Amino acid sequence: MYITLWLVAGAVGCAYAALWLRGRRARRMLQGLPTYTNLPFIGAFYKFFGGGEVVLRRVTEFSKVSDETDLPFVVWAGPLPVIMFINPEDIKEVTNAFIEKPYYYSFGRVWVGNGILTAPGSIWKRSIKNLSSTFNTTIVEGYQDVFNAQAHILVGKMKGEVGREPFHALEKYLAHTTLETICQTALGVPRISDSIVTTEYYDAFNSAARLLMKRGFNVLLHPDALFRLSASSRALDRSVAVIHNVSETIINRRMKEWKRKTNNEGEKQPGTRFKSFLDILLELSERDSFLTLQQIKAEVDTIIVGGQETVATTVFFVLLMIGSKPDVQEKMYAEIEGIFGDSKRPVEKEDLAQMTYCDAVIHEVLRLYPPVPTVMRYSDKDLKIRCCTIPAGAACGINVWGAGRSRRTWGPDAALFRPDRWLDPDYMSSRSTTLMAFSHGRRACIGRKYAMALMKTLLAHCIRELHFSSEAHKLRVGVDLVLRTLGGHLMTVQ
Repeated sequence: MYITLWLVAGAVGCAYAALWLRGRRARRMLQGLPTYTNLPFIGAFYKFFGGGEVVLRRVTEFSKVSDETDLPFVVWAGPLPVIMFINPEDIKEVTNAFIEKPYYYSFGRVWVGNGILTAPGSIWKRSIKNLSSTFNTTIVEGYQDVFNAQAHILVGKMKGEVGREPFHALEKYLAHTTLETICQTALGVPRISDSIVTTEYYDAFNSAARLLMKRGFNVLLHPDALFRLSASSRALDRSVAVIHNVSETIINRRMKEWKRKTNNEGEKQPGTRFKSFLDILLELSERDSFLTLQQIKAEVDTIIVGGQETVATTVFFVLLMIGSKPDVQEKMYAEIEGIFGDSKRPVEKEDLAQMTYCDAVIHEVLRLYPPVPTVMRYSDKDLKIRCCTIPAGAACGINVWGAGRSRRTWGPDAALFRPDRWLDPDYMSSRSTTLMAFSHGRRACIGRKYAMALMKTLLAHCIRELHFSSEAHKLRVGVDLVLRTLGGHLMTVQ
């Protein structure tokens, strides 16, 4: 055991020395940019010890420095630079130039394989050719029945909380609803009323997310050899096994059904409006051998992971913010009442197009409270931008949190929650591409239409039947895989 540990430590030490030598060039190239004081071996990682609230506090801290200086901020992760950008032009150049992800995205492959979120650039290029049109308008419209059914269930749960103060269960209800919705639309189920998400699945999903984030912020757990010796590795394996058991059982069943249909003349295409993401991939796999069973599983798992947390977090923050802004909530209610009247009918695609104020509120929440505060790229070559040259081998952080709060970009009221800014064409004319919540560039989120349709459907159902109150000014937030509330707010529903 001791010999193994010494060998591992020696290998890690040699690898670190090689990285340090490579980092000397990066330090010379980036020496004019603002940064923290660095410590030997760990760089500025000591600044991020203390959990998700501390991490977000540091992001806010260096975002202000970048906004004041109009320069990227460098956080040294040991010998390697992480360059954080908030300037829209810098972000555009970086996201269009680089498609690779930093090495720590590979930590998630135990869960989602080489899906489009974590795949190396070479695999991503093959995948995106197949997936770029999978969430087009027609496909997303076919999911509207599922969206409405799950929204109805969510409202029923919320009504059970009327009179209870504070309403602590809202985040869990939203997380469960969006996870169920995305599982049904990604995997397909015989009936909308069938549930995929059990308590075991839900707990395993959240456990895996926490464990991956824990590894990401503990540099000692970055080497695979050291991580595999940890209790966190074994716990992650158990959680992922539960998740994969559910998705693989359904995928294998659908594969058998698909093969049976393709062997019967005239039954290949079921003439239904609903077509799950899995069904689309099975169709595509007939034309592209790249879409093996393993790759299909990876893409399905990626869509579930990428969609669930972001949608649930955004809807929660919308309800939280309108609960503290009665005028905004009243405008949303008036818009929805104008569309639906007293009817409790399902939300249709035509209704979504009319919900322009709801759209503005969602965008304002995404600006101030992006579900994923940072998105990363890896520089596989030197790149000269307006203020510096990015060295090859650096991690480039799209600081979504800081970009949305930049006074240089959004003006002196950048910190204010003001949805009407999105309805002012003169104000938005120079800012139309500055919302980074769906990422940017060549590896931007492919599920934007899906996410917006689901969020607007959930909000329409909630707001026409319920009234929300909150104390958002006391809100404390932090980050693990996504933005989280940590307390301070009081949420009630009537």
